[in-house]
Amino acid sequence: MNKPLVSVVIETITARFDCTSGSLANDLAVTLEALNQQTYPNELIEPIVVIDDEVSADDASALRARFPTVKFVTCRAPNYFAAKNAGAAVAAGDFIALLDGDCEPAPIWLETLLARFEPGIAAVAGRTRYKGESWAAWTFSIPDFANVLAKENDAASGFNINNVAFTREVFSGYKFDTRIPRNGGCYLLFHQLRADGARILYEPRAVVAHGLDIQGLGFVRKHFDRGYDGVTVYRIDERCVLRSTRFFRRFGAAGLMVLTCRRIVTDWLRLLRFHKQMGISVVVLPYFGAVTVATRLIELAGGVKAMFQTTASGQEN
Repeated sequence: MNKPLVSVVIETITARFDCTSGSLANDLAVTLEALNQQTYPNELIEPIVVIDDEVSADDASALRARFPTVKFVTCRAPNYFAAKNAGAAVAAGDFIALLDGDCEPAPIWLETLLARFEPGIAAVAGRTRYKGESWAAWTFSIPDFANVLAKENDAASGFNINNVAFTREVFSGYKFDTRIPRNGGCYLLFHQLRADGARILYEPRAVVAHGLDIQGLGFVRKHFDRGYDGVTVYRIDERCVLRSTRFFRRFGAAGLMVLTCRRIVTDWLRLLRFHKQMGISVVVLPYFGAVTVATRLIELAGGVKAMFQTTASGQEN
């Protein structure tokens, strides 16, 4: 059977801000060279790189000169989700895979993702972990990525948009909501798809090594921003596909505190049930239990700040 064409959309925001070396072309080289090493036929891979208005003319020229076989598309808004949408809009592939500009996919990444598609499958999510063997990479891979895993019948519990593939028809019918600054768009889209009965599978062999963008206080900043952006996600969830949306809208900041406690309990139960799938042993469960508490409290602080800023802004107006 003939293999389909797959378009791989890569934005430049993560490479530019999270793991920058000072040269955007050098930063993207790891990702693009990894695409060239895929076991999937190279002629059936369409790499698409999205350049937004905050990419300098020099960087854009250097990218085009260094990677002449890449399809470049411009996106005016320097928004993570707008970039994903812009790349997908020009994709020629039957499938659209999403990858960040600071990620390195394993050689069998595309092969294993696409092999799981069959009639009725809307998307397939892969396994993302931070690159390297450091303590930080090991620790923070769990709260940041390991909650995406296989449930009953290989159904995915979610997806990270640095490692997921969609059918072209499905993605063109949904897209990401660009009112979200950076975090939570994948969470909202996943639940919109699930609310409409879409089947989404998890493929653990489709591995992506994510650049270590949480050095220093980066982990705190990342999760604070997740909590902050989470308030936006609840506010734009018009269909209330998220279980917590109605509760949040009714109780506001106080509701966020209750939701945080519930998430901590859920995280602990998930650790107990799926620790082997996450790649951690029973011995270190207390450690990761403490990590998840810290993570959720940081997100709570971000959410509370977003609530108070909105309230203050409303009073001024």
